[in-house]
Amino acid sequence: MFFTEKPKYFEEGNYIYECKSSPNNLDAPINENSLKKWINDVKKLLKRKQPSGFRYIFPVNRLDSNNRNLLEQLKAEFPNIDIQYYDCESVDLLVKSLQKVNSLPELVQYIQQARS
Repeated sequence: MFFTEKPKYFEEGNYIYECKSSPNNLDAPINENSLKKWINDVKKLLKRKQPSGFRYIFPVNRLDSNNRNLLEQLKAEFPNIDIQYYDCESVDLLVKSLQKVNSLPELVQYIQQARS
């Protein structure tokens, strides 16, 4: 399926969310060669679009120290872009935390308590 219109989240100044995973090895860290390929794709995109921020989310896999080093190199290469990344453990922690609240006011209260 092809889209003729580019997604709005690629507009300059917006955050970009990319979800990548290697579901064939659920207990293993993400494949380093795949990550290198994705990072090269991201570099092209960041150079071309220059967004204010980028979020890389790996909902299924963990990041090992080699993966984190590659992602830290990406962050260092683009110091003017707010680049963050999250693996399945950080996503799991977020989901567990959000399950503690039932409504938006409770979420606000939970965040305020966590910050103080």
